[in-house]
Amino acid sequence: YLAHVVAMEEISRGSASVALSYGAHSNLCVNQINRNGNHEQKTKYLPKLISGEHIGALAMSEPNAGSDVVSMKLRADKHGDKYVLNGSKTWITNGPDANTYVIYAKTDLEKGPHGITAFIVERDWKGFSRSNKFDKLGMRGSNTCELFF
Repeated sequence: YLAHVVAMEEISRGSASVALSYGAHSNLCVNQINRNGNHEQKTKYLPKLISGEHIGALAMSEPNAGSDVVSMKLRADKHGDKYVLNGSKTWITNGPDANTYVIYAKTDLEKGPHGITAFIVERDWKGFSRSNKFDKLGMRGSNTCELFF
């Protein structure tokens, strides 16, 4: 992680907005898949994310919960061998541009923070959409939006 910190510091010298987008991609998305993904997920997603061909994002914040994951409302309900996500995420860095998203959703309400699962979602999947990018005052070079499931 030391090399990542040095890279972030140097990128930030030129543009904190670019560093924010890079950090969301490299540390929040790529690192999550690398540390927690199975072999199939790593093989499918990491090559394009690492090469820069694809952009990644992590979606945790919600309109009425902020970054408090215990208060999140996004649900993931199992239907056969798949999950269907229902809800929204907001203030997602790289949201308008990402190809690959790591999404936190509740799968078991009774387990509190232990009932949260991370899902990988691709930008073109049915039932998934994004708002237009937010018009922000600060960090304008880092695109942010809301995600809908």
